[in-house]
Amino acid sequence: MNIIRTSVIATTALLPMVACIAPANQETQAATALVQRLTPQYAARIRFAINPQLKAPTIEGKGRFVHIEAPNVRECIRGYGYYLRRMAKVHFSWNGDNTSGASFVVPTRKISVPEALPFNYAYNYCTLSYTCATWDKKRWERELDLLALNGVNYVLVTSGLEKVWQNFLTELDYPADKIRKFIPNPFYAAWWNMGNLEGEGGPISQTLIESEAELGRFLVSRIRELGMEPVLQGYVGFLPHDFPQAGLNGKLLPQGKWCKYNRPCVLQPTSPAFAGIAKLWYKHLHAVYGTTAKAYGGDLFHEGGRKGGTSLDEAARAVQAAMQQAEPGSKWLIQAWGKNPDAKLLAGTDPNHTIILALQKNLSPKGEMNFDYKGRPYIWCELSNFGGKHGMFGGMSILENLTRRNCGAIGIGMISEGLETTPLFYELVWERMNTEGKIDRVSFLQRYAQARYGSTDKRLHMALHLLADGIYAPNKRREGSLENIMCARPDLSARKVTTWAAPEVYYKPESVEIAAKLYLQAAQSAGSKLTSLPTFRFDLADLCRQVLSDRARVQLNKCRLAYENRDEAAFKKESDRFLQMIEDCAAVLSTSEYFLLHNFTKGAASRGTTAEDKQMMERYARQLISTWRPDISELNDYAHRQFPALLRNYYSPRWSMYFADCLRNLRGEKSKDTEIVRTVTTNNGEKVEHISTRNHKMEQLELGFAKASLPLITAPEGDILKLAEKILNHALE
Repeated sequence: MNIIRTSVIATTALLPMVACIAPANQETQAATALVQRLTPQYAARIRFAINPQLKAPTIEGKGRFVHIEAPNVRECIRGYGYYLRRMAKVHFSWNGDNTSGASFVVPTRKISVPEALPFNYAYNYCTLSYTCATWDKKRWERELDLLALNGVNYVLVTSGLEKVWQNFLTELDYPADKIRKFIPNPFYAAWWNMGNLEGEGGPISQTLIESEAELGRFLVSRIRELGMEPVLQGYVGFLPHDFPQAGLNGKLLPQGKWCKYNRPCVLQPTSPAFAGIAKLWYKHLHAVYGTTAKAYGGDLFHEGGRKGGTSLDEAARAVQAAMQQAEPGSKWLIQAWGKNPDAKLLAGTDPNHTIILALQKNLSPKGEMNFDYKGRPYIWCELSNFGGKHGMFGGMSILENLTRRNCGAIGIGMISEGLETTPLFYELVWERMNTEGKIDRVSFLQRYAQARYGSTDKRLHMALHLLADGIYAPNKRREGSLENIMCARPDLSARKVTTWAAPEVYYKPESVEIAAKLYLQAAQSAGSKLTSLPTFRFDLADLCRQVLSDRARVQLNKCRLAYENRDEAAFKKESDRFLQMIEDCAAVLSTSEYFLLHNFTKGAASRGTTAEDKQMMERYARQLISTWRPDISELNDYAHRQFPALLRNYYSPRWSMYFADCLRNLRGEKSKDTEIVRTVTTNNGEKVEHISTRNHKMEQLELGFAKASLPLITAPEGDILKLAEKILNHALE
């Protein structure tokens, strides 16, 4: 490729010229505004033009300017994203940005950007609670810009449904006090919107309800401005579980419990009352957001819902008929998860107005690429993260080979339960959304290293290949990453943290250690050039975290053997080493702002507009990532995070209590506080067993965490290079 380069620093001299540039064309104004927000140093030299005859963007140099021509504003922005990634080497991610290796590039020939798939989709309902509930308007503004740059064109929006439900139920004469009890905190809204629970973390204030509605309107407006489409919540029959049957010309189907929570009941869609109530829903939905939608979400009988003898094909027709009446031509987006959607339900849908979100947690090379939904088009959706927990994971191979020809999907979905982790894997997701054929791993990883670190050091390439071939290469279906047992409820036989996780070690831990040492060597050679980058600091800290996580499994086994041998001195020595590993993990993660609990809780508080709301949001943010529920249940630690403050003030004290109890047992002092709890449950039809230790003092710590006063660091601290040297040069004996 023939190009002309100028340095990023040199282009900043052009900033004063921005005010002198003629006003942007109205059609491309949103693209120009995005450039100004994200890369103001380039704003004076980027030009956009709309050409409806084109199928995909073109990039062309004209004098000192870069001209991007595309069929619409969304494609203009996607074309600019391609320019930044492939030509200017500008890197954006949830875990740091980098322009250290960037340069302004003026191509000397016209470049054709590959076509994107028709439907590239963003967000699981769970994502919007596990990750996005901490995002304020400014954080969302950046997120939507990055989605547009990377080719996403459909975005799920649920902020504002609190106001929709309030208005909807008020018109149905449901009491105001019960409405408030029905509406949950935004950190639990995901499961409310899927029909799994009611009211958790509430009642929330009217101020917060109005604030969420304002945020929702902003999201819908900005999504449209950037040329994307919002996906709003369709009506599938949900009503509060105690909604009165009297006077309702329709059958209410109780849905029972979900993890001890009352589920909303379902108004049978085949009931005479359904069409009128659905019409009322869409009236208030569109009024709150100020618009209709081209796509609506909503699932019937999600995760074990009770059908009550309902004819599924007739129910689907009724749901879709109401949707079409509300917005003719709209699409119904249905999540394929577990045994849903049933073949009978599919039979009742219109193939022309239905899209299936094929959630795929099998990211091994044997994972499914092609699905049969009875002629209904589908989006292939990666599901690599559960609960937003930290851990390296993702299927590199399946994404590299997921072409249009062998996939059959009309698009790719980013639908993990939690985000802001594993930047390598998600960079590949973006690449997949914008690449037609097979992705070459060698060239992809080279581009990734240069963009993320501004470096061509071969040691980084070697490390990335080790990770891609190992920890990012699961050998069978599993529910996300191998979990860090430092975060497990203490037990000497612990193999996992959460109830439904897979405990098997599917990669060679030594490959992660080698990769981490290669990163360290590259940093030592580069001086501060690499460690000054937030992207590199995050990745090196994450590698050290993974190394310590893997070592902790070996160390816990040493603790168990010492205990079984009744060797008190050895047990004390080995358990102290385990606790030191937790401290080492906390120390290394403290070097990156992206691992700080303060930033998570600060984001939660920013969603509130009053002191009371801010306090409530922070409280339920902490509850979600610790006990999940306000008591101890199978959901305990499901959304655990490896924040330093959690490691030091939550996980380490739990292990300390447990080890002290073990020592008392070795001395013949029987504990009165501890018992073994065996949990047997199901995960979409699969039987799962989980064994943990229940300690009553420990539960006081856990249940008090949401309101506890913690010493939180507010900015990164420590020297990542020195800490990495200490960790990586000190293997287990």
